[in-house]
Amino acid sequence: MKNKVTEIPAKGEIIIYRTKDKKVQLEVKLEQETVWLSQEQIATLFKTERSVITKHLGNIFHSNELEEKSNVHFLHIPFSDKPVKFYNLDVIISVGYRVNSAYATQFRIWATNVLKRHLIDGYTLNEKRLKEQGIKLQDLQRAVALIGSMKDRKQLEYKEDMGLLEVINDYNYALGLLDDYDYKRLKIAKTSKEEKFVLSYETAIEAVNKLKERIGTSDLFGTERDRSFKSSVSSIYQTFGGKYLYPSIEEKAANLIYFIVKNHSFVDGNKRIAASIFLGS
Repeated sequence: MKNKVTEIPAKGEIIIYRTKDKKVQLEVKLEQETVWLSQEQIATLFKTERSVITKHLGNIFHSNELEEKSNVHFLHIPFSDKPVKFYNLDVIISVGYRVNSAYATQFRIWATNVLKRHLIDGYTLNEKRLKEQGIKLQDLQRAVALIGSMKDRKQLEYKEDMGLLEVINDYNYALGLLDDYDYKRLKIAKTSKEEKFVLSYETAIEAVNKLKERIGTSDLFGTERDRSFKSSVSSIYQTFGGKYLYPSIEEKAANLIYFIVKNHSFVDGNKRIAASIFLGS
């Protein structure tokens, strides 16, 4: 059962959780790719006094087992005159292992399955929109399929579940950046203007030779195909009307890696060389 909650302004979703013996029922808040319970709800879940939960929460945060700031969420709820603390799944499981590990394990399995289902459902709903934007979905589909196949083979541990969710999140973020770039919505912000040095062709080719010595893949690695590498290095310092076309360090570095790969300046190793020069610049 799922309900939309209008009283809580955090745009979360409420899902009903019941224990296997049906003696405990909770309205669990789903938001920010985790689940949230209040102290009162945690006490109900583990069938103990709220004072016991308060003591364990204090120990968890004071011992730095978990950071309080990133794992606690304040929400306004009905019939409360002040915000109420809600705790995410990491905290709930940590408390559970101190109080009742059997209930903690049961709740973790339920919660991670709910999170995976929520993620896959969200992907399905947005698939049409992504296709309309011309984004290739093969890699994202493989990642979602990975979650399903691993779930069929074994019951994943909580950390494994969260790791898979983080991979999907990171990839989704990258897709968004590419989409913004393609549609010219990408904005340049928080860049650095101060330059510590000016990259010369001589310095860059020296870095390529050092990389060749360290990797030693073949004689062709790092061999210049033409003069385009020198052109790539000088291009990031182009000016127009007395101003740099790429004024910030980040813009220079980003365009340098693009030029090296695009121009295919070397017989072999263009991507590795571009990445190395990018990191060094």
